[in-house]
This record gives sequence, structure tokens and C-alpha cells, in this order.
Amino acid sequence: MTEGEYRIWLCAAVTDHEQRVKLLEKFESPEGIFYAGEERLVNEGGLTKTESGRLAKTCTERYVTRIRRELDRLDAWFVWHTEEHFPKCLREIPDPPLGIFYQGKLPPQRQCSVAIVGTRLSSPYGETVAYRFGRILGDSGVTVVSGLAMGIDVASHRGALEGGGITVAVLGSGIGTAYPLENVDTYREITKQGCVISEYGPGVPGLRHHFPNRNRLIAGLSDAVLVVEAKLRSGTMITVDRALDQGKAVFAIPGRITDENSEGCHKLIKQGAQLVTDPGEILAVLREQLGGFALQTEDDGQLCLTSFEKENEKKLKLTLASEEKMVYASLRLSPKSFDQLVWESGLTPAVLLRTLYTLEQNGRIRQAADGMYRAEEPGVALRL
Repeated sequence: MTEGEYRIWLCAAVTDHEQRVKLLEKFESPEGIFYAGEERLVNEGGLTKTESGRLAKTCTERYVTRIRRELDRLDAWFVWHTEEHFPKCLREIPDPPLGIFYQGKLPPQRQCSVAIVGTRLSSPYGETVAYRFGRILGDSGVTVVSGLAMGIDVASHRGALEGGGITVAVLGSGIGTAYPLENVDTYREITKQGCVISEYGPGVPGLRHHFPNRNRLIAGLSDAVLVVEAKLRSGTMITVDRALDQGKAVFAIPGRITDENSEGCHKLIKQGAQLVTDPGEILAVLREQLGGFALQTEDDGQLCLTSFEKENEKKLKLTLASEEKMVYASLRLSPKSFDQLVWESGLTPAVLLRTLYTLEQNGRIRQAADGMYRAEEPGVALRL
């Protein structure tokens, strides 16, 4: 067996993240764990006899071959945390995964990303908001990250797909298993237009204790987290806690004060989360906090919106095309005054004037008699 196969075996056979880490620290390598034997797994690895016996049954080339064949059938891949194309952002979280399974294409390492999360028992209002934010952010070149659950998660994924953007789904079940099953069609679409990621190998069910671990990856893959609808005690709030631990920005959508699903959002707003009603507000904050955006062409010719550090701001400038896209995306949601656009976009008045002029000349927006700017053709996305 190769080193890569031992790594796949470890992450497929041991589903508990903390247990994987402890075993690796003790036996130094996946191969060392593979050949440790039941007695050492108990005495040195800290496993119970039941856990040791269960793990020992997987320590065969036949088991590893079966996992590899299943990954091939799913057109799925595995990447270890030390490999070059492992997401850098996941290496930097407090408890990084040892490896991940994925289908589709991993998002560009430096592309801006926002997690959109919320309750499974969402309202039509919440789903509409999640869809709209997912669509506009996706269309603006921001990767939309969520957990493919019912409600807010799947609505945000669908919005990003409709906007032609990249979306990443992080599973609490094994790779290749849509959970819940009702989202299987969206799952398949995401593998074609984005990426599905899981810490768990093929065939692992979506167990309750998997989802807090999944939530840390959602936060880790994102530059910011948007909470659409959430109860005071929920998995969504765990995602927010993880995001705050990782130093990420948190946004929240306001709701009715009598709505239980908005209690979590309102609490976050009171505690300092930024209240947002427009995707342009998120784009403006990301631009300020990350130092800006720059268009970058990937190997496949795809244009993506990438972030860069403030110290590089003099070297990399926001292109006019991406400025137009940001402003147009904001106006597609609602008419705005010049002052509102300055505040939301983070652009200087001079740059904003030039951008508005270009959009008007292209017939994309118009200025009404009341001075408000309005988007024309609201159903048509501005393409680069």
C-alpha cells in the first residue's frame, strides 16, 4: 500500500476527528496506526476494546481497495493536510482536519467566500433572503459556503448556482451521501459548479455529533458568516461561535421580533454582528477588511474575485469591471442614492461616479428624477 492509501484508510475508518489526531500523535503515521494491532490501540492509543476491534477489522488491503473503488465510482478525491492543494484556510483553524474528501473542484485558494447559514425549519421569507444573497454574492464572484441542509442552507446554494457562482457544500455525512436525501439534485449540481466536501469517507451516515465538526469547516472555509434565520440554541450558533474563534466577520439578517427563528439573529446584532439587508453591504465590508478585490483568471479561464492583503493594495487594484459588477449587484436589489452607494461599496466618490457613468452608458442603470439610481433589466446578470 502507498502512503496515500494509508491516509485514506485512516480518514475513512476513524470517523472521530479528535481520535484521529490522538492516534496519529501516538503512532506517528497512518501506517503506524494500521499495523499497531488491537492491544496497542487499547494500551497506547486510548481506544476501548470495542473501538479497537472495530478498527482492526478495517486494517486490510481489501478494505482500502473497496474505499478506493467507491471514491472512483463517485468521482471523488482525497487530499491530506500537508498536500499543496489542501485548502490553506483549513490549515489555519484551531482544529484543522487531517484530510478531506471532495467532489467537484476545490475553490481557488484566494477567492473571497461567505458562509450563509440558518435554520432547517426556515420561513418562506428566510429562504427568499438566503436565495437572493446567495445569487447576488455568487454572481459577484464570491464563493458561497453552506451545509446542504434543508431550509436556509439549500436556498443559499441554489441562489449561488442560479447566479452562476461557485458554491461549496460541507457535509455532516460521508462523501457521496446527500443528507437529507431531498437535496440530492442540488448536491449533483454543486459537484458540477462548485465543490462538495466532507471529513468522512463513503458510506458514513449523517450522525448528530458530526455536524458540530462540519460547522467548524464551514466557518474555516469562509471569510465571513451571514446568519439568515436562527434560534437562540442551534447548530447555526455553533457555526457563529467557530467563526468568532477564527476571527471572522459575522453578519445577521433582521426579522420580526415575534419570530422565534430570528431570536438568534437579533441576539447576534445586539452583541455586535453587523445588521445587513443588502449583499452590497457585505461586499463593502469584505473589501475594507481584506484590503480589496482583484480579478484573477484561473487555469481553466474562469474569472474569480479574489482577496488580497492590505499591504499589497498598492500593487493590486480593483478593476473597473469588478467595480461595475459590485455596484450593479447592489442596485439590482433596490434603488439607492449616491451617498448610500459610497457607503456600501467602499469606493471613493470619484471612482463611484466613473463607475455609475459607465453603467449608465451601457444601459445597465438609470438615474431617476428623485436622484436615486435604479438597475435596468433586473433579471439579467452583469457578466464579465
